Amino acid sequence: MELPQDVRQFLILNKKTFKLKLHPRYARIIQSIIQISPGFIIKEAWQGRSDGNKDGIVRIEVMIENTQGWNNSIGIADTSCSFAASKRPLDDGNKQKTVRYFNIGRLDHITYAKGNRGYADGQRVAVEVDMTTVTRRATFFVDDIEQPNFVIGIPEAIRFWASTSDESSFFTVIKFERLIQSTAKGVEGSKALQWGKEWK
Repeated sequence: MELPQDVRQFLILNKKTFKLKLHPRYARIIQSIIQISPGFIIKEAWQGRSDGNKDGIVRIEVMIENTQGWNNSIGIADTSCSFAASKRPLDDGNKQKTVRYFNIGRLDHITYAKGNRGYADGQRVAVEVDMTTVTRRATFFVDDIEQPNFVIGIPEAIRFWASTSDESSFFTVIKFERLIQSTAKGVEGSKALQWGKEWK
């Protein structure tokens, strides 16, 4: 590499470099270079706490990838739950305080219910909670298709969560939004499952 011999050459070189930074592909190239190694974001139990959602209609949508066939799930939890690193959402006394929608289509709480569609790597999975209805409810979606089993009587304040089992798997939050109107319309064969009860 040759070093510029005078200030004019140096300024011309800097100007050309600056123009490259403005090129549309520059940001994509830089992003592709950066490697983020997977690791736990929540290392201590106190870090897994937030105030939770208490009102309105809120929807979270995630995409889970690279699961290697292992279980993964998305769901809601009572705000009293605390999730520790390397633990499942139902561990540490949280089984009755969470609802879990597994990739095999099973909806779990105290017991489980079949009937929702399973989902695979790369599909968009969403949970929408409606805290405005008389009986608060959580509805599940796969690629924007409403699933028949939904949960009613959910707690006054909830948190969303997603979980993967394989250390190389990950999830991306695609959307996290407050809605004016619920997108849940009910589908053929819909079944309301009561929070806090055994499901049949």
